[in-house]
Amino acid sequence: MRPCISAGDGATYNSTTGVMSARLSSDAGNLMDFGADGGLYTATDCPTVRQCFTEGNGIDYDPATGVIAARPSTDVGNNLVFGGDGGLFVPTGAATISVGCGLTGNGSAGLPVTPVVGSWPYPCDLEANAGRVYCDANGQLRSEPRPLATFVQNQQVLNPANLAVPAPQDTQVATHDLNIVNPDTCRQAFVMIEGEVDADFDLPAGNSSAALGISTDEMSFVFNKGATAALDVHIQGTKVVNATIPAGGALLFSLSITMGRGSGGATYNRIQSFLRAYVFVL
Repeated sequence: MRPCISAGDGATYNSTTGVMSARLSSDAGNLMDFGADGGLYTATDCPTVRQCFTEGNGIDYDPATGVIAARPSTDVGNNLVFGGDGGLFVPTGAATISVGCGLTGNGSAGLPVTPVVGSWPYPCDLEANAGRVYCDANGQLRSEPRPLATFVQNQQVLNPANLAVPAPQDTQVATHDLNIVNPDTCRQAFVMIEGEVDADFDLPAGNSSAALGISTDEMSFVFNKGATAALDVHIQGTKVVNATIPAGGALLFSLSITMGRGSGGATYNRIQSFLRAYVFVL
């Protein structure tokens, strides 16, 4: 049956004896051989193997010797070193830092870096009433928006040509507008608005009268029952109201100037008004 078998790649065959063996390549550099026990054996060629490795981040590699070691960074401030036993080591206290205004500690376990704070001196609850501190896009600490206070006013003077004082009470004879702007785009504004109105009346002799008011509040009433006319009788009234304005918004405040109880030919020839607004954002 021996003639039925032949040798292929990597094998030798003796058809006389029937012995089949592995056949080693004769190519240069072949490291395979037969071991002492007759088995196939490949010797490790260290210089060749070492060329198969390269070093990456944090590694120091010597291809000539095959020694692989950790590689500490040479950047300034790096505290990583090799200890006496050859292992990686960060000395105690080496990771501490120096701090500036507003901070305390050195970054060690015993003295962590913390902000310098004062004691809460108020009788109210800190958690419910204290403001907050924020970090902006540049890494700078920021507090709550700053308080704001502004003031705006205007004056209106009307000189009608001796118009008759209306008889019905609280008859609107003029209006006065003031545009009030909230300068804060974050918070609602609280506004105190003061309106002041004065008028001049001519009151004929006999039995004449006139009243001046703001909105539905008649604030002054004058009359003349004497034998001579009373000219340019001056009366004045003031009211204070409050309002709120949304963040970044505006309020158009309108003052309604009213007259009434006109009789005996009473007329008015001047109306002067002031509007003043005190705006607070706290």
